[in-house]
Amino acid sequence: MNRPGDSTDLDQDPIFRLLASGEARTLAEAEEKYLDAALPEAYALLESGLSHEELERHPLMVMYRVHGSRGWEDSIL
Repeated sequence: MNRPGDSTDLDQDPIFRLLASGEARTLAEAEEKYLDAALPEAYALLESGLSHEELERHPLMVMYRVHGSRGWEDSIL
């Protein structure tokens, strides 16, 4: 059982940290901020030589896939 002050998996979660710190007010906002900041990590994963199956299962790539692409109203076109 974790006691106050013990590190937990939740403490390491970047989405939780954005919410707990007040940097994001909602889960959707926290996820958006995290995904925007994680683009360099995503590019590094794509260049890492991982197989398509490994990339498909990677938690960051799953999160990008779940969130989909931006709507047309956010498009630069």
